[in-house]
Amino acid sequence: MAAESAGGEAVPTIAPPSTTDPAHALRRSEERAPCQDYTPLRRPFFGDLHVHTARSQDASTQDTRVTPREAYLFARGEALGIQPFDADGRSLRTVQLDRALDFAAVTDHAEQIGEVHLCRTPGAPGHGSLVCRLYRRFPRIAFFVMNGRYSILGTRWGFCGEGGRDCLEAAGVVWQEHQQAAEEAYDRSQDCAFTSLVAYEWTAYG
Repeated sequence: MAAESAGGEAVPTIAPPSTTDPAHALRRSEERAPCQDYTPLRRPFFGDLHVHTARSQDASTQDTRVTPREAYLFARGEALGIQPFDADGRSLRTVQLDRALDFAAVTDHAEQIGEVHLCRTPGAPGHGSLVCRLYRRFPRIAFFVMNGRYSILGTRWGFCGEGGRDCLEAAGVVWQEHQQAAEEAYDRSQDCAFTSLVAYEWTAYG
């Protein structure tokens, strides 16, 4: 295709992709309603692919209390309470996006996600351990102690059990929570207003 410039010269233009050409056909990985606002042309979408919640050791030791579900609600435009918190656990500040995001992924750290869950769950294995008590009483110090062990020694804490089984099992519980939160947030209606991605962050130690 070509268009004529103001000077009379032919200027090449790019034709939009054909909607019937198999090379440009939309391929879905799931059964769902077609988006009513679908267009084959390129469109910009805005999202966040690096989101931590209270399930991450680093975020939780900075008094982040948001859950994966609440993180997705925030991404979709709802207000979110953040630190500091009063003595009753009520947030003293709220934040809200001017425009809801089109997509997001909660990417909590895979490392120590089980340990954090045990330390925060009364009655769980390791909840009363020295390191978990340190985590709850002095979280900023626990940040360095817990990360230092994995970075320097590369081994789990004893409260994780033989072969780390208790921490691995706890990590599975949190991973299920992440998947459920993403599924709940994913808009599969014809509005196609929001896409959630099941994800995590892998962090190399050493």
